[in-house]
Amino acid sequence: MKRLSSLLLIPIAVMLLAVPATAYVGSDTCGMCHSDKHAKWVDSGHPYKLTEIFGAAPVGDFPPFSYYPNDAVDPPDGYTWDDISFTIGGYGWKMRWIDSDGYIITSGVAEDLVQYNFENQSWVTYHTNDEPGTKPYDCGRCHTTGWSDEGHQNDLPGMHGTFFAGGVHCEQCHGEGDDHVNDPTNVDMIVDPSSEACGQCHTRNAENHIAASGGFIRHHEQYDEWLHSPHVNGPGCNTCHDPHSSVKFDDVAEGTGTLLSCEGCHAEEAAFSEHNAFPVCTDCHMAQASKSAVAFQAYQADLKTHIFAINTAPVGRTEGMFTEDGGLVLEDAEGQSRVTLDFACYGCHKDESGQGGSFSTKSLEDLSEMAINIHGTSVGVEDDYADAHDDAVPLRTTLHGAYPNPFNPNTKIAFDVGHTQQVVIEVYDMAGQLVARIADEVFTAGEHSAAWYGKNQAGRDVASGTYLVALRGDDVVQSQKIMLVR
Repeated sequence: MKRLSSLLLIPIAVMLLAVPATAYVGSDTCGMCHSDKHAKWVDSGHPYKLTEIFGAAPVGDFPPFSYYPNDAVDPPDGYTWDDISFTIGGYGWKMRWIDSDGYIITSGVAEDLVQYNFENQSWVTYHTNDEPGTKPYDCGRCHTTGWSDEGHQNDLPGMHGTFFAGGVHCEQCHGEGDDHVNDPTNVDMIVDPSSEACGQCHTRNAENHIAASGGFIRHHEQYDEWLHSPHVNGPGCNTCHDPHSSVKFDDVAEGTGTLLSCEGCHAEEAAFSEHNAFPVCTDCHMAQASKSAVAFQAYQADLKTHIFAINTAPVGRTEGMFTEDGGLVLEDAEGQSRVTLDFACYGCHKDESGQGGSFSTKSLEDLSEMAINIHGTSVGVEDDYADAHDDAVPLRTTLHGAYPNPFNPNTKIAFDVGHTQQVVIEVYDMAGQLVARIADEVFTAGEHSAAWYGKNQAGRDVASGTYLVALRGDDVVQSQKIMLVR
């Protein structure tokens, strides 16, 4: 079974000759020692952002489950594979073509249909205002490994830059590998687990605002969304995702793209909802408000948002989510953005004009009445960019999630107290042995938190692993799992 792109199969020596004076060694070399991570990476979408074409359809260059070649579309009308130097995409969502001079094909073919969308097998236009042979390829910063703005790849005038390899390979994130290969004991590779590292490519706006177009959030800006979400002070990209694995094809690809469940941090909210049907957390809090290629209906496109927070006021996207020109997502005084109820709910329900999903028709007022305090965890919630939560007294004593989780070396445990009482918070190992008592005092009614620094009662660091944090009060005993990763 062919699972690597043809570029990956080119001998390393040939690749090095093609890009003189570089210090890259290629992902196949990395895979000699890091076979597990390499195998997951091969199945992820990262290697297939840009694929070089050698006069024939790249039918063996993609994983067997990816959209191409299962839908083995040919180039736009008027072009053959002999006319194509590279393809953009194909793993999921869409494919575009680059002509033999290195320019992205834009127009001049039948009805200007030059982009193919796999999810609904449709041809659409792309940059119709750019004449054929005028749209340069300058996207390599996020589509290739070892991109430089200088020169022209393969001497193609339309390629405004050069690179070591098409697609995002190991060394794009971890740095050039030759010194490590020559002396692996003493020379380490870069390992940067920060969300900022992912944000080098998963962004569209120079100031990290959230760009929008055509009534949806634009694609490739999950980092921008995260920066304006509640998770910015909690779990980051690599807490929730394995960066080597696929998310698009998580169910069939090697590895696991999504590492955590919402319930791990939001157990109470997940356990109780006044909604009487089946939606899971991500259906609402990660509504498909972002578009890469296809909008399936007026309120649902092909990407989940990473804003997470929902504006429960009875307003739609044009009043409560996007700027007046539709180019950016609104931010409140604290820099937070929120998904409006039309995106969160009309994937299933219909609006009053009949657009949306197949379930019952609901007005925004109907949706707001249901959404406010739907999980029963607070009083007087009015999530419309006001800080209405701040003065609300919790209904009951409740242990909330630990942030971050997993963590190293410390985490903060949030909890509510329903009335003034003695509260004890302890950490246990999975054998039920007490590890540390991190709170034992009288707390007044309201929101509180306690920190654990990964130490036992004697002040010594404990080993990596899963632990239980337990809260005991007058009216409640609750526990949740937390994970320490050193």
